[in-house]
Amino acid sequence: MEAHLDLRQRKTRRLLVEALAQLLVEKPFQELSVVDICGRAMVHRTTFYAHFNDKQELLRYLLEGLERECIATCLPQDPERTPREYLMAAARNAFTFFASRRELYRACLNSGADVQVHALEDCAAQELCRLFSEPRFREASPSMDPQVAAHFYTGAMLSLIRWWLSSSQPLPVDHLLANLEQFIPIL
Repeated sequence: MEAHLDLRQRKTRRLLVEALAQLLVEKPFQELSVVDICGRAMVHRTTFYAHFNDKQELLRYLLEGLERECIATCLPQDPERTPREYLMAAARNAFTFFASRRELYRACLNSGADVQVHALEDCAAQELCRLFSEPRFREASPSMDPQVAAHFYTGAMLSLIRWWLSSSQPLPVDHLLANLEQFIPIL
């Protein structure tokens, strides 16, 4: 995505993204201005506008980066896992990923970035659909429609994660995983 940018441009974008991420934890997105973001990043406003049209575009850029990182981090790359082991490993990875970014995701959810959350859901569902179409998953559950299963699992996990992130006293990850294991059929 950034291959066409030189090192200076990448550094500027990284500084702006980091500044926005820090500020989102401190106050709602609607209350942030481009001046606030530039001040935190120590970047001039004209430099900001050379990279982004407005703060919404910067928020989308931040969320797209988190989306790519989430997909790369959460979905196991181990082809030897059984489907059940795969789904449980993906769930554990997802909780770990979101826990390490808890405050930022809570801030993003409160910023009205729901559209981007749906994009994350669609992207994850596409990847799971591709995976559920592989022979090892098809053999384990031949009557399962990969699209239906992918959207079901993705939607359920993201809903659970949103609830968990929003909770003032979140349940331990091991408790969540033990309960999830009851819902994932023996594939």
